[in-house]
Amino acid sequence: MIEKDDAVSTVIALMLVLGIIVTLIAIYSATYLPGLKQQSEIEHSREVADAFARFDSHIYYAVSHKTNGIRFSEPFSLGGGDVLLSPVRSSGSVTIEKEPPLVNVTVTNQTGSVMTGNASLVNVSYVPSFTTWEPQGYLWEYGFVAVTKDNVTVPQPSRYNTILEARADSGEFLRFFVVLTLTTGSDIEITVVNLTRKEDGFFITGSGRVTLGVNATVSESYLGEVETIVFENCTVGDGDKVSEMMGKHLEKLCDSTNSDTYVYVPGTLSSPPRHTLTFSTTPPKVTLRTVNVEVGVW
Repeated sequence: MIEKDDAVSTVIALMLVLGIIVTLIAIYSATYLPGLKQQSEIEHSREVADAFARFDSHIYYAVSHKTNGIRFSEPFSLGGGDVLLSPVRSSGSVTIEKEPPLVNVTVTNQTGSVMTGNASLVNVSYVPSFTTWEPQGYLWEYGFVAVTKDNVTVPQPSRYNTILEARADSGEFLRFFVVLTLTTGSDIEITVVNLTRKEDGFFITGSGRVTLGVNATVSESYLGEVETIVFENCTVGDGDKVSEMMGKHLEKLCDSTNSDTYVYVPGTLSSPPRHTLTFSTTPPKVTLRTVNVEVGVW
């Protein structure tokens, strides 16, 4: 009889212990788990913000140095929120989108041969999904990072209140995209930066680790006895300040040459503003350097 009582006591004790464990798990899940998951999501959002800030520095370095072989990679997690007893993670997506060209360059020589190039941008966005915290995403464009939520986009630098203000102050960054220098004698070198997306790596979604990558390569082409150089300011429509800044930059570049004539033609509904240099007395040799900065995600 005593042995049976001991067995029953052991079972009851185990049931009590299990009941206590279940109660503790229930209290943890109801009271602490939501806060822990939100804290994990907040830390993940900071991780993405830091990754975009470093990515911005990588792009700035590649665009400003304009040298071949520059490579950067920036890893981060698409999702977060995994904690003890709740390993389910949120997810997210990264998209790299093309922007319209900034400037088109057309070089024509006396025999009618043509050499063309363009300066262009991309934008990179991160959008979270199924998060237990605020659905806060991030956007890189025009040389700055912005915070996004639903249909609202706010520049991360506190000195700006709106996206238009941040774009209007992007002149220092955008001027790197078109550079004109005089070389030996009357010869000219034009450097354009073409920021492009990796065509087999411009979108990814999920909850695991991904990497934003930057790869810069440089190509050169030449044309002798050049008769005209035309710069088209394609930023019209991106905001008056951006267009005005790029127009002044192109005007300054054109004024620095020894061309015979410099003609500015305002834009119309069908064509952008054009800055045309004409050389007749001393036709120069023109070198067109294209810095292709490819941005991809994998």
